[in-house]
Amino acid sequence: MIIHGEREVLEKRAAEILAQSLQKIIDEQNRAVLAVPGGRSVGAVLRQLEFEPVDWHKIHVFMVDERLVSLDHPESNFTLVKTCVDSFLKRENLHPFRHSPANNKATLQSYCRLLQEYGGRFDVVLLSSGEDGHIASLFPEHETFSSDEEFFILTNSSPKPPPGRMSASKKLISSSQTAVLLFWGTEKQEAFTMFMDEQVSLRRCPAKIVTTIRQHHVLTDLHG
Repeated sequence: MIIHGEREVLEKRAAEILAQSLQKIIDEQNRAVLAVPGGRSVGAVLRQLEFEPVDWHKIHVFMVDERLVSLDHPESNFTLVKTCVDSFLKRENLHPFRHSPANNKATLQSYCRLLQEYGGRFDVVLLSSGEDGHIASLFPEHETFSSDEEFFILTNSSPKPPPGRMSASKKLISSSQTAVLLFWGTEKQEAFTMFMDEQVSLRRCPAKIVTTIRQHHVLTDLHG
């Protein structure tokens, strides 16, 4: 489903879709996992969630991706997410990826195990496309997209700074029940055009991974 409109209206609509999807899952299994990225594009959507009728104490938030920096670093994705949801989500329900310069592999394994404790997948995932069509830290024609890992991956060769990133794998994102993908702003026009082009492969436009998810919603203020 592709929804076009003005950005402010679509931010509210995205929050509604996320909230309705989460509450449906809570009604079925008494808890839900929401995965979110950082970035300016998602901030307003996350803040809108406060006004949605959801049992927030039953929702656990994981990071779709994270820069390999400390949690108090201004470039930390978690820092932005926490700022947006602090007013309505319990701190213990927020699950950051904690960068460990000495042993990020062990930290990654711990993050994988933690997700498994909550069902081993994202129930609902919020994503925002980059200008090149990447989502999370899965970049076009890059090792991150090629990974066969079930859960999360690490890379030190991100084409966008900083080079060190943690990301959900394409398998993990694809296993989500519901996905919401955002294309905001004219700088994303080329990415959206690639997304709409059936001749463009997932490898060239990782945002297309959402099309493998049964319930997916694409919201954009652009024209196809």
